[in-house]
Amino acid sequence: MKISLLSVAPPYRGGISEQTYHLYQQLKDNHTVNIINFKRQYPVFLFPGKTQYDKISSKHQDENHRIIDSINPFSWRRAVGFIKQSSPDLILIRFWNPFFALCYSYIINKVKKQLPNTKIICICDNIIPHEKHFYDIPLIKKIFKHVDAYIVMSSKVEEELKSIINNPVYKKLFHPVVSVSQKYSKGESRVKIGATKERIIVFFGLIREYKGLDILIKSNKYLREELNDYQIVICGESYENESKYNKLIKENSENDEIRWINEYIPENLVPIYFSASDVVVLPYKSASQSGVIPLSYSYERPVIASDIKGIKEMIQTQKTGFLFEKDNPEALSKSIVNLFNKEEDYSLNIIEFRKQFSWSYFIDEIINLYKCL
Repeated sequence: MKISLLSVAPPYRGGISEQTYHLYQQLKDNHTVNIINFKRQYPVFLFPGKTQYDKISSKHQDENHRIIDSINPFSWRRAVGFIKQSSPDLILIRFWNPFFALCYSYIINKVKKQLPNTKIICICDNIIPHEKHFYDIPLIKKIFKHVDAYIVMSSKVEEELKSIINNPVYKKLFHPVVSVSQKYSKGESRVKIGATKERIIVFFGLIREYKGLDILIKSNKYLREELNDYQIVICGESYENESKYNKLIKENSENDEIRWINEYIPENLVPIYFSASDVVVLPYKSASQSGVIPLSYSYERPVIASDIKGIKEMIQTQKTGFLFEKDNPEALSKSIVNLFNKEEDYSLNIIEFRKQFSWSYFIDEIINLYKCL
C-alpha cells in the first residue's frame, strides 16, 4: 500500500516530529511511504523557543520531502501536486494545532477532488489546543470535514472529537512505546550529567504553563521534610517567562535541591537523563495526552502524574507510577515519598504493562481502520 504522512518530522524538534519519524520507520517495512514535511513550520514571530530545529538530529528518512510553508499558499499547491503524483492509497495527517488547519484543509480538499479513492485518517495528538482561542473550533471543523477517520490517543481527545463531529469513525490507541537502542546504567548516566544525589526526580519537556512546573517546584518545601539526598532535575527549555520559575526555585530550594537545564534536550542526551532518573514527574494542570509517559516506560522509569483526563489512563497506580490531585504541591510530595518508600519492582511492572502499547499493534490498528473505510 502507498501511504503519505502529512506531518512535521525531523529536522524539526519535539515529540510529534519524533513520533512521525518512528511511524515512518515502522510503516516502510511493509508499505511504500513518504513524508510531506514542513519547509517552514511556524513563522519566527509566532515561535516562543530558541529554535525549531534539532540541529544534531541523526534521524534520516529517504522520503522526507520538505514542501509545506504554513503561511505560503503557493507551497500548499506544490504539496497537492506532489501528493497527486505519488497517488497514495492513504494519507495520515498528524493534527495538533488549529494554526495548521488552513494549509491542511486546502491540501486535503484538493487531493480528495483529484484522488477520490484516497482515504484520509487524522492522528489527533491534540484537538482543542492548550491555549484556547475563539476561532479554534471553526478552523478544526474546516479540516475535519475532509477526514474519513480518526486516531485519538486518550479519552479526553475522544470526548473532544465527539463534541465537534457527529458519529466520527475512529480508533482510540495510546502512544506506542519506542524500543530503546541506546541505554546507560544509572551510575554511568549520573556521572555524565554530574548528579551526585541518591535519588533523582526528573521533569522532562518544553516548559509551558499547562505543564505545572510551578507545582513541582512548590512541592519541594514539603518534600525536604520527608526525603533525604535527592535532587529535582528540570530538563527543558522554557517557552514563557523564565524569571517566574527562577524566582520559585529560589524561594523553594536549598542546597541545590532543584537543578534546571534550561535548554532543549537533544536526542543524544535523552537516554542519559532518563537513565539517570528514578522517577519522572508530570504535574500537568491539563493535557490531551503525553508522549513523556511512553518515553519514560521505554527506560522502565515509573511516572508520577496529575490525576487528570488524558494522563491517568496510561498509569497503573502503584505499579507503574502514582497519581496525585492536580494543583496540589503537598499531594505531589507525598506521592514522590510513597514511590520511594514502597517496595515495588516498577521496572518489571512497566515491562509487562507496556506490552499493550507496541508499535506493531498501533500500525495494525491503523491499517484495519483503513480497510473499514
